[in-house]
Amino acid sequence: MRSRALILTFVMLAAATTGCSNIIRSGLMNSNTVFLDPNTNRIVYTQLRNASENQQVTLSEVNTKLSAKGYQLVQDPEQANYWIQAKVIYCHKAADAVTPEAVAKAGPGAGISSGGTVMASASSMGDESGMGMAGMPDMSAMMRQAMAMSGGRAGFGGMAGLPGMQPPPKEDGVIYLCVADVQITDRKIGKSIGRPTGGQSSGGEKVQLMRMVGHVRQKSLDIPEATPIVQEKIATGIAGLF
Repeated sequence: MRSRALILTFVMLAAATTGCSNIIRSGLMNSNTVFLDPNTNRIVYTQLRNASENQQVTLSEVNTKLSAKGYQLVQDPEQANYWIQAKVIYCHKAADAVTPEAVAKAGPGAGISSGGTVMASASSMGDESGMGMAGMPDMSAMMRQAMAMSGGRAGFGGMAGLPGMQPPPKEDGVIYLCVADVQITDRKIGKSIGRPTGGQSSGGEKVQLMRMVGHVRQKSLDIPEATPIVQEKIATGIAGLF
């Protein structure tokens, strides 16, 4: 009897804890995929900066995670095979119409305005064309434009009256996001795995860029609560490339 009472107590406590959570979900969105060539040289130099309004966000865990994976961190970039530059450029509550996916899709180097609205990336065709980074139609953007023009009640040519064409209900909560632009330079020092000869690899440096967006959806905005979550997402994402 006592055992059943204890189990019931634990269940009630778990339910109460879950019900009181302010966090709905969290995640990480990337603009693209980075592929690193296999290399036996596991020496890394990192430059980790934060230029956002939330100076509590730190990417120092990137170094810890890389060390745990067997990488050697050095103070001189000339001695490293991999040069990692990561800069947190923006931390803010996202505007209602902005999603982490859209911010990531804008790509590294794209600007972000103060309200969380993504500006057009250099490789996009512009807002009026409704084209995305790869030159393909962005159907989501076109639908949003059509809904806005018709007051949110009609789609293309009044399709809102058709089954399944109504806009989705607005999701509860607010999104807090942090944006980091990442540049990884593979200096191709040492012998690559599978190469028959050693020494400096041909082809020179290989530079790859990526935008990472760590995000948290909360019932109500709580920046101190969101901060360690988004920084962990970004740090894990960077270290996970190696």
